[in-house]
Amino acid sequence: MRASIAHVVGTAVLVALPALVSAQAPAAPAGQPPAAAPAPPPPSVKVGDPAPDFDLAWFSPVGDGKETPPKYEPKRIKLSDFKGKQNVVVAFFPAAFSPGCTNEMKQYQTQHGTFTAANTRVLGVSVDSTWSNRAFREQLGVQFPILSDWKREAARQYGLLDENSGVARRATFVVDKGGVVRKVDVGREALDPSGVVGMCKTLETH
Repeated sequence: MRASIAHVVGTAVLVALPALVSAQAPAAPAGQPPAAAPAPPPPSVKVGDPAPDFDLAWFSPVGDGKETPPKYEPKRIKLSDFKGKQNVVVAFFPAAFSPGCTNEMKQYQTQHGTFTAANTRVLGVSVDSTWSNRAFREQLGVQFPILSDWKREAARQYGLLDENSGVARRATFVVDKGGVVRKVDVGREALDPSGVVGMCKTLETH
């Protein structure tokens, strides 16, 4: 009998607890929607700034990449390697194999010939391992490097690292041949590379 009473009392407390907590929580003013989550901070690197240099690893295909199974060798790429030679698109994305990032990288592959014609190198960047990015690149069949920012150094330099999740927020930077940032797209805007394509064409014709 005592156990039964305790069970009933305990159940009643559990049922009433959410209502009690709700009653103690401050209510939103009448007629106003709940407060939205704060927007993520913008990148620390802005248009007109020198692009911070980085030195990141990836697996580069050996030969024409058509061998079965394909062969790779570990390599590194520095952003400064392209200074005075090519414009560079640096596309930070949160996670390999996620739907949004998959679609984004596919669109860059679709436009790869256009970027090449505009003397522009595309570099995908994520905090995933080199092995994960290699598999991601293979799955998509992209022709540009996808670099591993495993230590999160580049993401921090560009002000993109979400310290809670450990991933880089989505952002794309167009860097001209002088090493200066000429365009920055963030969030959903960065999913569509059409504006980036236009800027790279402009840089090459002026």
